[in-house]
Amino acid sequence: MTALRNLPWGSNNSVPLDVDEAVSALDNSRRRHVIRLVADQDGTMQLGDVAEAIAAIELGKPVRELDSQERKRVYVGLYQVHLTKLDEVGAVAYDSRSGDIRATEATKALADLIRHIEAVCGAQETG
Repeated sequence: MTALRNLPWGSNNSVPLDVDEAVSALDNSRRRHVIRLVADQDGTMQLGDVAEAIAAIELGKPVRELDSQERKRVYVGLYQVHLTKLDEVGAVAYDSRSGDIRATEATKALADLIRHIEAVCGAQETG
C-alpha cells in the first residue's frame, strides 16, 4: 500500500463538479484524453491540434504519420459529441465557433483523478 502514497490524488483533492457530471466527463476515453491534454497545456488549444494528438494516441503513431481520414475521424467525434459534453458539465471550456478549448476550474482536478484511477487500476490507458 505504500506505493499509493505518491499518487497525484489524495484527501486534499476535490473536483468542483457533482458526481454525475464528473462521471459523465470521464466515461469515454476521448473525453479523458481531452481533459489530460488541456490540463497539461498552458493556455488555449485548438480543436484540430487536440484531434491530431488523440488520433496519434489511439493509433499509436506519431502525428506526422497520420493521414487526413485518421485526423478527420477523431475531429468529427470531438466536434459533434465529446467537446460539447465536456463543456456542458464544466470539465473544459469549448467555443464551437473558434474551436478554442481551454481549462476550467475542474480540468486539472479531473486530470489528476484520471491519473490516479489509471495508477490504481494498474495500467496507463492508451486508447
